Amino acid sequence: MLKRLFAMLAAERRLAPEIRQQLVDGLFHPFASLVSGALVGIWVAATVTILAEDPLLEFVADLTVVVAALRIVVGLRYIGRGRPADQSDMRFWERLYALGGGAFAFLLGLLCLLAVNRVADPTLHLMLTTTTGGYAASIAGRNAGRPLVALTQLALAAGPMCLGLIISSSTFYQVMGVALFLFMFGMTDITISLRNTIVTALETKRRNAELAASYKDQADLFDAALNNMSHGLVMFDDKGALLVWNHKLVEILGRHEDGFVAGMSLADFLQLVDKSDGDCLLTSAIRNCVSSGSAAQRFVKLADGRTVAVSCQTMDNGNTVVVFEDVTEQAKAHQRIEQLAWTDELTGLMNRASFREVLGKTLAVLRGDQQLALHLLDLDHFKSVNDTLGHPVGDLLLIAASERIQTSCGPDTHIARLGGDEFVVVQRLDGDHEVAALDLANRLIAAIDQPFQIGTHIINVGASIGVALAPRHGDSSDILLKRADMALYEAKARGRNAVRLFQDEMDELAQQRRLLELDIRAALAAQQFTLAFQPIVDLKRGGVAAFETLLRWRHPTRGAVSPAEFVPVAEETGLIVELGRWVLQEAIAVAVTWPEEVSVAVNFSAAQFVDRQFPDFLAGVLRGHGFAPERLELEITETALLDRSQATLDMLARFRSMGVRISLDDFGTGYSSLSQLRTFPFNKIKIDGSFVRDLGKSPSAIAVVRAVTSIGGVLGITVVAEGVETEEQLQVLSAAGCDQIQGYLFGRPMAADGVPGLLDSVSPQSVKKSLAA
Repeated sequence: MLKRLFAMLAAERRLAPEIRQQLVDGLFHPFASLVSGALVGIWVAATVTILAEDPLLEFVADLTVVVAALRIVVGLRYIGRGRPADQSDMRFWERLYALGGGAFAFLLGLLCLLAVNRVADPTLHLMLTTTTGGYAASIAGRNAGRPLVALTQLALAAGPMCLGLIISSSTFYQVMGVALFLFMFGMTDITISLRNTIVTALETKRRNAELAASYKDQADLFDAALNNMSHGLVMFDDKGALLVWNHKLVEILGRHEDGFVAGMSLADFLQLVDKSDGDCLLTSAIRNCVSSGSAAQRFVKLADGRTVAVSCQTMDNGNTVVVFEDVTEQAKAHQRIEQLAWTDELTGLMNRASFREVLGKTLAVLRGDQQLALHLLDLDHFKSVNDTLGHPVGDLLLIAASERIQTSCGPDTHIARLGGDEFVVVQRLDGDHEVAALDLANRLIAAIDQPFQIGTHIINVGASIGVALAPRHGDSSDILLKRADMALYEAKARGRNAVRLFQDEMDELAQQRRLLELDIRAALAAQQFTLAFQPIVDLKRGGVAAFETLLRWRHPTRGAVSPAEFVPVAEETGLIVELGRWVLQEAIAVAVTWPEEVSVAVNFSAAQFVDRQFPDFLAGVLRGHGFAPERLELEITETALLDRSQATLDMLARFRSMGVRISLDDFGTGYSSLSQLRTFPFNKIKIDGSFVRDLGKSPSAIAVVRAVTSIGGVLGITVVAEGVETEEQLQVLSAAGCDQIQGYLFGRPMAADGVPGLLDSVSPQSVKKSLAA
């Protein structure tokens, strides 16, 4: 028995929480038996109080009544909860029950012990021992599910009782005490057996419930999977009887689910499907699919406009599964893809691919004196709209521009957007071909020139147009586009917002630019470029403040090539990036040998702002030569700041953070000179030489110079006048408050070896002498 007891105790530790919950709940159920046991205890205790005239016995009897009453109260509280104990309070109720039951059992046993040995009343002895023995026996069965609770009560009730009988003076009582003691061991074995039976039954019930739940879950999962498929599904047996269908099938077919009945024939199923006009194609597809057993998809367009794909699979047991898929969106997407392949998504116009096809077909049918004009249109300053207002606004501007283009064009035109802000119009021509083409181009210019209202923004952009005529300027798409592009280039070069008709000399100029580009590349490789330096003289302290670096190129056959000729080509082709880096590196290598108070100025082209790694390159050159950043001035023209993009301003800010000085070159020739000074804190502004040449001739020139020097003084910006050639100009500029001058008066551009001599000749004394003359 001890082995079974220890095994039971070990099993108790492994007991599942949900089974323990049920066993704890069983302590309080049935509640009537708990109440009846407590009432019997109260009756016995009351009887003892009446029959026994022993104070100690009466005190224990009174305690028994109190404990019995408390057990009833605890039981009522538990039952009143209306729910079993859960895992959070399960042990609390078990311990509360065990405490009450243990106390009640002990008091009954104690009453027996005291009564047998202190009161000479056999009737009372019989009542107490039978009641206590019965309680001990019943509790072993009632609480067997919680064996520790049951065995504790059994020991606490029977132990004192047996002890009292054994120590009494009556031999009969002693024999009964030993017998009842042995009976207690028997009840222990019964309790252990009942506990195992109860736990086994509960575990079996739990496993059966889990198994049933598992089967139900599997069934529910299958049902959920079947009815939540993205495809409709129906299954027929080998005789054509309907076996299974899902909700998606009902949804796709657009029928009421009550119409589908298990066991219905294929013919009845097809009749149900074909209730609406136009779905006969679907029933035909299902019939062919089932009869052929082919897995190939069949696409059917239903009467309501939806497209359904039907396929089937015959199983080894002869059953046939038919699958339906609503592919309406895929069909629309395919149609949309085809449309996108030929249409510009943003504007709805033709795209490049469809335009080339239309242009090719149009050229192929030209006959006799028929001609067409190809208008290549590019919006002016569109990039600044994207940079300042954002791409969404830029997209809306493109849509609005496309609408104006369509409104301006007649029925005999084809319009396309080639990409970005570039549009093309193909115009059929009658009568005076050139006049008709230019008339449409000018209408387009006028339409685009009107302000655009985009949201809360008023946007002004223009358009530049290049026009090529077919077959006059070419009879193929590529040649016409190339020549219209040449004309467009010329329109932009002439100031934008203009129309240019292709001329043969444009082709010649394009070829010359191409050859010049090749020569620039070769010159870079052969190191044909050299640098010249022109002094910038400080009128305040006297002497040379800086030298501007000027690029020179002597071609082996062309001779000296003007920067005005090759720099624009270098900017257009992107070669200015490599060329600009070379100039910077060479200029610093020369300037590092000059006195520390003399700076070097290097021109920084607008096209060089695309070189995002230039600040890192510049920092590396300065470190490599040990050249102080504040001795370097980067001269930037106003045209470089027209777009005022954030990327441009960020790069200028990086230069400033490095300590490099920034000069605004050709000041006064741009579109918004004063606004540039507000946009970025320049160190120096250079008045364009055109104003200096007009000193003494135009009153407005001196007014401009004085205004600029006043602004420079207020903002703390050094003002430099360019193109100073005469003493008279020097005197006027000095009187106007100009800080520095540059021009032939103090020195022409010179090679690097001429700089030391000029530094000696242009001293503070010589400058003062010139100013005093």
